[in-house]
Amino acid sequence: MKALIMAGGSGTRLWPLSREKYPKQFLKVLGDKSLLKLTYERLLNFLDHSDIMIATSYEYEYHVRNHLYPYEGYSLILEPEKKNTGPTVMLGILFALEKLSSSEDDVLFVVPSDHYLSPTEKYVSYLKFGAKLAMMGYIVTFGIKPSYPDTNFGYIKLGKSILSEGDYTAYQMERFVEKPSYTVAQNFLEEGSYMWNSGNFALTLKTGLEEIKENAPELWQFAREGFEHALENYSKLPEIAFDYIEMEKTKKGAVIPMDINWSDVGSFEGLYKVLPVNDRGNAHVGDTLIMDAENTLAYSTERLVALIGVSDVAVIEERDAVLVVRRDASHKVRDLVNKLKSMGRREAKYHVEIHERWGRRLLLDEGNTYKIYRLTIYPQREIGPHMHMHSTRTWMILSGTLLFNVKSEEKFVSVGDSCFAGKATPYFIKNQGFIPAELIEVRVGEYLGDEDVIPQ
Repeated sequence: MKALIMAGGSGTRLWPLSREKYPKQFLKVLGDKSLLKLTYERLLNFLDHSDIMIATSYEYEYHVRNHLYPYEGYSLILEPEKKNTGPTVMLGILFALEKLSSSEDDVLFVVPSDHYLSPTEKYVSYLKFGAKLAMMGYIVTFGIKPSYPDTNFGYIKLGKSILSEGDYTAYQMERFVEKPSYTVAQNFLEEGSYMWNSGNFALTLKTGLEEIKENAPELWQFAREGFEHALENYSKLPEIAFDYIEMEKTKKGAVIPMDINWSDVGSFEGLYKVLPVNDRGNAHVGDTLIMDAENTLAYSTERLVALIGVSDVAVIEERDAVLVVRRDASHKVRDLVNKLKSMGRREAKYHVEIHERWGRRLLLDEGNTYKIYRLTIYPQREIGPHMHMHSTRTWMILSGTLLFNVKSEEKFVSVGDSCFAGKATPYFIKNQGFIPAELIEVRVGEYLGDEDVIPQ
């Protein structure tokens, strides 16, 4: 069995926590692990690292690697540009067959990287049941019983029963409706035979190829030439949703209703619904204080967030922005982000935390002639060698031990030590230790952009 985690999407519905360059799958909204890492660890309950593929775009490569640290052994599929999920799944199928030497009869689980599911043990048991159905030739999706008429989900109508095992039953997929109107969704809810599409799938690699050949011939012309050909011609691939191929077009659809806690965490209202609340309906994350308030969401990443005498609002604090919104209007956050983009605001696109091949950097403060970052350098990774023409660098070590090479002079530095590199001065920093190292970096100069890097 193999799994493909789809982690290439970008989203802004959880702004200011998520940004175009820092999408939802990398957020730690449910604890100290990102949604991506939680997804990965769920799969480790029945798969090895070598059985897991992660598809993402080139620009998110180090986001993925850093968020999954210290895990290794998985396969990373880097998409040259963002397409829809159809090409992504096609790449996963071809990669499994050609690079992982999988059999066409192997079951592939296709899972999103940014959903909330619990309990894990029950979720895994549903997937294992789904694998049995997939080996019978079905395209298996996992449904969630609707609790309200949401128009953002696909709806699946259950047909006749196919297979039962204990508490689990699989049904033929009789009909699929993508994002219906509110009235239609309300009718589906009242009828009782429709499920939300959870975005989790199971199928054999052979069935996946057959479905692409039959239902997406414009993809098949690339798939039949193999993984490398598809990757090299990625810009020519049509933008087709996997749901279109495997839900709207297939004649092999099957549904397994899952009786678990699930959310796509697609808005702050969605986040509120999966967080624990107190006796007055208040959910809070981070450094918060709530007085005389009801049904609120208070979210702090750095500073104290205090709420007094309010109800039904969400207050979201990020280091460079604060959002205050009525919970029932959280779907309008996307409109706010579009407004910020039209104004050319950096906050719409970029997060204060940036992931690099060596680790990550967090912007702490900035002015016209300076920027201050907190850097984290992972073990056996390095910065440089390079130099900067328009700014100096000063570093103060907060944890770990690092090897600094400035102007060909090497020395080890540890907690409390500092180093300096002037303009046009070659330097190299490496973490040769076994734990991540943290340091403060101060940039001073006339130009502080990331483009001022000259490799050595």
